[in-house]
Amino acid sequence: MTWMAWRQFRVQFQALGAVVLLLLAALALTASHIVDLREVSNSAETFLSQVRRGYAANLYLAGSAVLMLPPVIVGVFWGAPLVARELETGTHRLAWNQSITRTRWFAVRLGGVALATAVLAGAATVAFGWWASPIDAVALDRLQPVNFGARGIVPVGYALFALAVGITAGLLLRRTIPAMAVTVAVVAAVQVLLPFGLRQQLIPPVHTTVALDMENLAEMGMTSDGEVRVVGNFEFPGAWMISNETVKPDGTPFVRLDDPTPCTRAADTPKACEAAVGALNLQQSVVYQPPNRFWPLQLAETGLLLAVAGLLTLLSFWWLRRRVT
Repeated sequence: MTWMAWRQFRVQFQALGAVVLLLLAALALTASHIVDLREVSNSAETFLSQVRRGYAANLYLAGSAVLMLPPVIVGVFWGAPLVARELETGTHRLAWNQSITRTRWFAVRLGGVALATAVLAGAATVAFGWWASPIDAVALDRLQPVNFGARGIVPVGYALFALAVGITAGLLLRRTIPAMAVTVAVVAAVQVLLPFGLRQQLIPPVHTTVALDMENLAEMGMTSDGEVRVVGNFEFPGAWMISNETVKPDGTPFVRLDDPTPCTRAADTPKACEAAVGALNLQQSVVYQPPNRFWPLQLAETGLLLAVAGLLTLLSFWWLRRRVT
């Protein structure tokens, strides 16, 4: 039965395995070039500029894509057909009529595919993290939503979660194509909603309030309806900035001046607007995740994904034993 499961699965495994091997080869061949660039660059800005101008930029994007796309691919082409194809064609009955229990039949299929998923995703993320480490050490942006999903152990969690979603959809729908469509929708939604919604709350973020420095502004301007937008720079290298709001001393959001004249286009100089805003003693209310929470957030998000995958797997086992005929 194990051999039969492998024969049915080997084409998908070989295809994705080839992509991962190509990525590993490209990373191995170019890693020394990244290290050399860092050693000869006289500043972080020069190093990052050279990386962005060379082929390393394309490889960086390709590596991120390879780590972000496999969850969808695994869920759609590995998970959804794994059981749905058997139920759709009725070939599952042949195995069950040969003294093979449903639980064993499903466990063998699930175990092999899950192991392959973890190995390929793990190899890709370890290799890419090693290759990109000189860039990460300078750019200090591993916590940013897109980069975070292509580092550490989170890609493995997403891949196993997508596999569980695909298998569950295939069991419930018993049709391969509809199961694929549902898997794409669910996995893509989670890949968007979790990084930009739930991730920041997995560990309560830091909330701090500092005085607004009028000499260090990121943005200042006035809209056509009289609103004055002022955003101060909050420098914390490597932190993930979740929100940066300018507030009054009483904590309420700053929206406009009582007398907007100094900030109108008729004002003599921008200094008049800056002086009027500075006289209000405004503050910055900043919410962020500090850089030392990279691994705690990785563990929290991966744990969440694996927990959901585990629940879906238990549901699949139960459904197969109780509902499938």
